[in-house]
Amino acid sequence: MTARSLLALTVAIALSGAAAATFAMEGTQDFPNADQLSSRSRAEVIAELEAARRDGTLEALRWGEASPAPQPVSMLSRAQVVAEAREALRLGLIGADEEGLRVPTPAQAELIRAAGLRALERQMAQAAN
Repeated sequence: MTARSLLALTVAIALSGAAAATFAMEGTQDFPNADQLSSRSRAEVIAELEAARRDGTLEALRWGEASPAPQPVSMLSRAQVVAEAREALRLGLIGADEEGLRVPTPAQAELIRAAGLRALERQMAQAAN
């Protein structure tokens, strides 16, 4: 091995050791003091568990979720959303620029809503055929 490759190998080993030391962590964790007793009685804990079973909280936690599944907010069909977006684009309320928020007038809002309703009517007529 030449001196140059030996030097390169030594530097590489030194750097890899420094990188490994960067990720080292302390092996202890901060757990609550085991000598302290709970402030709740066994009956209170069991009652809370039963309440969680009844309201569905326990089932949600069983799957690792912190809360129940979110419910959809919109009841519009995809066709309605597309039609309303196209109407807002036609009215100049939606643009490709970041000029600012354009709030529709009541008349424009009604035109947008009507476009969505027309799309819903077309969708219902197609489903009936």
